[in-house]
Amino acid sequence: MGVWMNIFKNKSWIRFYSLEPAVADLYPIITAHSLKRKWQEKKVSKCPFSGLMSSANCPGITNIAHAGYILPAPADFVITTDGGGITFSWEVPYMFDFCGSKSYIDKHDAKQTYPLLDNPDTTLHEIVKVETPWRFKASDDIVLLQIPVAYNNEKRFTAATGILDPKYGHVLNVQLFWHVLEGETFIKAGTPLAQYVPMNRKYLNLNNFETIIDGAGEVEIELEKAFQYANKCNTLRYDTVQSRINRVTEIFKRYRNKGARL
Repeated sequence: MGVWMNIFKNKSWIRFYSLEPAVADLYPIITAHSLKRKWQEKKVSKCPFSGLMSSANCPGITNIAHAGYILPAPADFVITTDGGGITFSWEVPYMFDFCGSKSYIDKHDAKQTYPLLDNPDTTLHEIVKVETPWRFKASDDIVLLQIPVAYNNEKRFTAATGILDPKYGHVLNVQLFWHVLEGETFIKAGTPLAQYVPMNRKYLNLNNFETIIDGAGEVEIELEKAFQYANKCNTLRYDTVQSRINRVTEIFKRYRNKGARL
């Protein structure tokens, strides 16, 4: 390990490692970019952010969908709910050995999690806790943003959002808000559970930014007009996504520092 740390000593780095080596062989953490989503294969719907391109090519969607890494379920598990909306039971074919302590599925009780629920009528009051064998290390400048797998059409559960700081912990456990309130739900090994987006820890402190919040000035009005022109100056059916991106990028480059009031 010392060798690769020396190689990357001048570059931010992350290492994911599994206490169960076979998990890294069969169900490894993957780059978000490599996750195949069904809607990306059908470039027909319009991007909800611009209305000018398909969702599969929309920068606002693809940038977050391709950001960071995906943690898949390292083994099958079954969650059963009774319709009461409070608790659940589980079944697993395998328990992971965490250096003497064995576990896989656990829970956070309702007293702990109920205040976090956006809609207690559609979400189980207890949280399904998936204790994975995955651990991570990172350079001192990096934290991980845990989010639900972006735009993955997953209706059964939603991963909790949070920040994982390698200075205070190294365990990749996933807390799932469960949406199937009655019945048996089978989660197959390899099912995407959560997405981890690396970010510089300095971005957590707003004191590192000079921020202005005000109304638009003359320069910003000019920028808006130029942006609208760049989006609409070519006939859509003869245009390409890359061409539109290139035009808009050029506009933003010209106006980014023009009239700055910092």
